[in-house]
Amino acid sequence: MKEIDVRGLSCPEPVLIVMDEMDAAPKEPLAVLSDAAHTRDNLLKLAHEYHREASVEMRGKDYMITIS
Repeated sequence: MKEIDVRGLSCPEPVLIVMDEMDAAPKEPLAVLSDAAHTRDNLLKLAHEYHREASVEMRGKDYMITIS
């Protein structure tokens, strides 16, 4: 599983980074670490648009978004 850290990045950069990764490796699961709720929400929407499952768990104050 590829891990991507998008903490501290402003939209739309986190979404574009994850989109590029999903385009490059369509079947590879991703673990994305984010520090912003709006980024979490946008990545969940993106996963849905790509017909991929996504889940969220808290890691301290950060969000770990797993896209499979």
